Amino acid sequence: MPCECPDDQPRRPTPSGSCNYLLYSGGPPASFYRLLVQAIPDVEMTHGRPAVHPDGSLEFPGPPPALAGFRQEGSRLYPVWLPCTLRMLQVQVLDRVLRIAGICGCPECERFSREVTPNQCHNCPIRQS
Repeated sequence: MPCECPDDQPRRPTPSGSCNYLLYSGGPPASFYRLLVQAIPDVEMTHGRPAVHPDGSLEFPGPPPALAGFRQEGSRLYPVWLPCTLRMLQVQVLDRVLRIAGICGCPECERFSREVTPNQCHNCPIRQS
């Protein structure tokens, strides 16, 4: 059945591959970031498949995409998330672009089960107590 949506309605992003969730369970962050390599769907991406370094930085073959929760230095993106056993990272490819989002897992937080920015995560009530 053809879509009868208005022309000015925004198009939904097209997912590629799977959507994976990573949960930091404590210990050295390097072991967590090794899992990130496996969580990135094995699909063609506009910016190419990144190499994941032990410090969690992502290195793309060309210019990297803008990723929330990462800061760019040269050709690498470095994570700015503080270690947290209550936050998940949602890893997926939308419209052939890698997307990594932080999802709050703190039941006391107003953003529980929703996407969070690093600043929101840093200001979590659990960290304040």
